Amino acid sequence: MIRQDRAPSGAGLTGVVLCGGRSSRMGVDKATIRFEGTTLLARAVARLDEVCHPVLIAPGGTPARITGRPWIVDAVPDAGPLGGVVAALRTSPHRLMAVVAVDLPWMNPQLIRMLADLIGDHDAAVCEARGGVEPLHAVYAISILAAAEAALAGPDRSLRGLISTANALHVPESEWRGAGISERFALNINTPEDLAEVTREARR
Repeated sequence: MIRQDRAPSGAGLTGVVLCGGRSSRMGVDKATIRFEGTTLLARAVARLDEVCHPVLIAPGGTPARITGRPWIVDAVPDAGPLGGVVAALRTSPHRLMAVVAVDLPWMNPQLIRMLADLIGDHDAAVCEARGGVEPLHAVYAISILAAAEAALAGPDRSLRGLISTANALHVPESEWRGAGISERFALNINTPEDLAEVTREARR
C-alpha cells in the first residue's frame, strides 16, 4: 500500500517517471546519465517530489530504480510509454497523475502544477509547443484509463494518438510562456549530441 503522508504541496497528484526505451541512439541507459551532479532519474524524481506524492518509477525494460522508491511494471512489455502510463494510472491513489520522461532534464514542477490546476474535468492537460503537444510532460486523469487500455490493445499505442481522441485540454504556448515557463521543459536527450547541447545550454 502506498502511504499518503506527504507535504500538502503534493496532495492529490501522483507522479510517474517513464524510463523505458532502448536508448539505442544514446548508447547507454538514459536514466543513468549524469547531468548537473546527479542522474537524470534522480533529478526527475526530485523535481516531481516538489509537487507530487507518491512519485513512481516506471523502468520499462531497464534496470532504472532508486532504493526506497516505488516502481511499477509496464502493463504490457515493450509497448512504449503507454505501457508505463497505463500501469501508473492503475496504481495511482489520486485522480490526477503527472507523467514525465526521464530524458527531460528541465522537467518543470511549476508547469506540472499549472496543468493540474487547469485540467478540470478533462482527461488530460498537455502543452502545445513547437513540436506539437508534449504528452511526456503532462497531467492525466484517471478518466482516461479505459481509453488508454483500449489503445494499448490496438494498433496505435502512441500517447499523441491517445490524446487526439481524448477530452484533452491543450494549453497554448502563449499561456505557459505568459506564466514565466521556459521552453527548456521540452528539451530531451536522445543522443550524445543532445547531451552536449543541453550541457552547453545549462552554462548560459
